This record gives sequence, C-alpha cells and structure tokens, in this order.
Amino acid sequence: MTAGAGGGVKDVPPESGWVGIRVGWNALAAALLHVPIPIGARTFYLGGITMFLFGIQVVTGTLLALYYKPTPDTAYDSVIFITSDVTFGWLIRSVHHWAANLMILCLALHIVRIFFQGAYKYPRELTWLIGTGLLLATIGFGFTGYLLPWDQRAFWATTVGTEIAAAVPIIGDQLLALLRGGADVTDATLTRFFGMHVLVLPLILGALLVLHLTLVHQQGLADPTTPDPRPGKPLPEGYANRKLLPFFPNYILDEFIAWFVVLAVLVILASVFPAGLEDKANPLETPAHVKPEWYFLSVYELLKHVPRIVGIALPGIALAILALWPLIDRNPEVRARRRPLAIVLGLLAVLITIGLSVWGYYS
Repeated sequence: MTAGAGGGVKDVPPESGWVGIRVGWNALAAALLHVPIPIGARTFYLGGITMFLFGIQVVTGTLLALYYKPTPDTAYDSVIFITSDVTFGWLIRSVHHWAANLMILCLALHIVRIFFQGAYKYPRELTWLIGTGLLLATIGFGFTGYLLPWDQRAFWATTVGTEIAAAVPIIGDQLLALLRGGADVTDATLTRFFGMHVLVLPLILGALLVLHLTLVHQQGLADPTTPDPRPGKPLPEGYANRKLLPFFPNYILDEFIAWFVVLAVLVILASVFPAGLEDKANPLETPAHVKPEWYFLSVYELLKHVPRIVGIALPGIALAILALWPLIDRNPEVRARRRPLAIVLGLLAVLITIGLSVWGYYS
C-alpha cells in the first residue's frame, strides 16, 4: 500500500514477530505513507514546518512549566530564575519565544500559499475550514503566552490587546470580563491565560491538527496546475497522466531537511536575539508607545482611524469570508490566470494587512 512514483500501490510485506503479527505494523506504516503527492506540488514545506514548530513549543513549554509559577508575585521572579539559574534556561525560553512567532508567521504564509494556488477547492473545503481554526488557535497561543513573563511590556500589551475585545458590539464588556477575569488585568487574568496556554489551547489545537492531517492524508496534496476530478464529470485535462512523487522517502526527506534548517534558524535567533525581559509589571505606571503583538497590529491600527464598531466588524467579516471562501468561490479552475478575481482580492487583503501592520508598528 505504498505509493510509487507513478501513483501505483505496492504489496504490503508480510508481518513478522509476536507484536508485528498482532498489531500489523507493516500495513499501518504502508497506510500512513500512502499520501498522493503530485510532482508539481509546491508547498514550500510551510505546513510541515508549522507542525514542527508546534512540537518545539510543546517540548520547550513543558520544560519552562517545570519552573514557572503563574502568580503575579512569583511569575516575574520565576522567569528570572529560568533565565539566570536554570542550565540553558535562557536558550529554552528564547527558542520558545521565537518558535511562537515563527509558528504564527509560517501558518499565515501556509494559508496564503493555499489560497493563491487554489488548493482550498474541492475536495478540500473542510481541510481549509479546519486550517482557519488552527490559525485562530495559534494566534490564541501567542496572545495568552505573551502575558506570562508578567513584565511591563507583557502587562500593557495584554491590556491593549484585550481592550480590542471590548469594542465588539453588544457583548464587548462581557467578552472583556471573560478574558481578564474582571475589569482589569490582574492575577485572575494571569491564571486564566496560563490555563488556556498550557491546557485548553493545546487540546484544541491538537484535535484540529489530527483532523487536518487525517484529511490531508486521505485527499493528498493539491496539484496547482490541475483541479481534482468531481463525481459525475469527466477527468480534468492532464489528470490521468499526472505523476506522483513518492511520499517516502522523497517528500519526507525534504521535510526533515526543512525542519533542520528551521531548527538552526531558531537556535541562531535565540542566541543572537534572546527573549528580553523588562521591569516587573506595574499597573500604576503606563509605559510610552504601548502596542499589541505584531499579529494584532493591523486591527489595532484600524481601530485608530475608524469607529470602533467598524474596526471590529471589518476583521470579523473578513475572517468569516476567509473561512467560508471555498463555498463562495465556485470557479473550478486552480490556475492563477484563470482566477483573476480571487487573485486580486487576495492580493488586496494581504497588502492591506501588511500596510496596516507596518503603519501601526511605526506610528
């Protein structure tokens, strides 16, 4: 059941050994490694890199949790202890910090790549929807983890970030209280964010990731030059003669190389630009130029120039359109030149988001 270069299926070797006969390792491995990979697929390994970075987050986050104490009186000192006294603690914390940022960036680029290659079309509509859920969960990871050092930057950036929720019509005040555990950022906020960061969001993201990988395994990767055949319709031109790349070892080997490159980049970033720590959080002292994290800058800047209800409604509508886009775009074509409207709209969305983020960073 392993795929050859032409997409054929090879026989599964007979099971051997006491455990092998009972578990069926060969059949299981053959099933897992039988993933259709069109020879023209251009993934840039962004999906695999994002999954690898999530693994890095789990490992480094677990190590940090051994020493971290999630209370306002002890959180800041425990971070100092990790950075100064724990062997390689500074490196683990910095790798965790950079992996979080790169994970959000790579997942966003992965979604952009899928959009422009038309890889969200039939039969991958559900895969796309789950991918948008993964994006939201990943942003939630970054947002909840940002407060945990309990320094000035984390405290006030979280204050600004949660105030965005207050702008939601009708339920804004209730949503703000739910996030903060009260009217202000306090010990209740830190406890809630820690619980979401280490328990709730990992479970959600893990479940979504399993579903996402299962669908990718069953459907294979999309060919950016040929749409998938639909039931009751003739095969698209060139589909019958398409060539497949062996998932193992060819594609897997390329993924591993990409992971090692990313790991090297993480270590370099963590060594050259280690995660910083400002003074301990002080609710009575507001620092100048407080801003949320970079992935919220576009919304933050938008809220400065339009009415609050508009500033919240527009991103909400944009997110809903993004999630439902496979149902909105009924054009069966996947080539960019045959999807001019989708390509133009996608470029405008990317440019506006980048423009607002840069504007917010420098304003």
